[in-house]
Amino acid sequence: MDSPVELMKSIDELSSLFSARMIEFEKNLQQSGSSASNPTVKGLAAEFYTFKTFIYQSLGILKHQVELLANGLDRLETQSRRKTLLFHGMKEDKDEDALKKIMTVLTSQMKMTDFKPDTIESCHRLGVKRESARPILVRFTNMKPRSIAWKSKTMLKGTKITVTEFLTKTRQDIFVAARSHFGMKKCWSADGVVVILLPDKSRVKVTTMSELKKLMTQYSKTDIN
Repeated sequence: MDSPVELMKSIDELSSLFSARMIEFEKNLQQSGSSASNPTVKGLAAEFYTFKTFIYQSLGILKHQVELLANGLDRLETQSRRKTLLFHGMKEDKDEDALKKIMTVLTSQMKMTDFKPDTIESCHRLGVKRESARPILVRFTNMKPRSIAWKSKTMLKGTKITVTEFLTKTRQDIFVAARSHFGMKKCWSADGVVVILLPDKSRVKVTTMSELKKLMTQYSKTDIN
């Protein structure tokens, strides 16, 4: 079964193909003769525009429904990642003990001295092995230790280690696009939501690309700089 993103891409491709065909058909229709003097062409033109309107409305409704489905699935996936954090910049060794490494960072560098290993549900490198060190995914047993670790990440300032939320692909794409437009220091994530500091110093939370695009239209890069 195709994902909502793939379905959305298919709808966009179908819409583009339909538009191209309609433009070609409309051009041929106009070349067939004056609609005012040719009853056949006049009737065909009326049916064409009715059909064209119907197709565009149908595609719009379908696209909206897929967007709703995609946003719903993204919210569910974000909810399932609430107890998870990613630790970046930690050297990757062969046959390493990822949990031991994380415990050292948490207790020694982040000063969480009372932290216990059984507070971590799972701990492992994320993705397939590559030349650069992969981030370590840490899933906590509940939100309390996760929140403490998240707040304590400032203790890692000046080191090569950084801590980020485990965003879904959709929200990671939003995060990257927001930083590119508004600036790295004006965008961050909190509880899986992308937060943007706007030029008027207000903060807005963004969870969908359509919300971000509206803000990018409202605040151009010229206004931000």
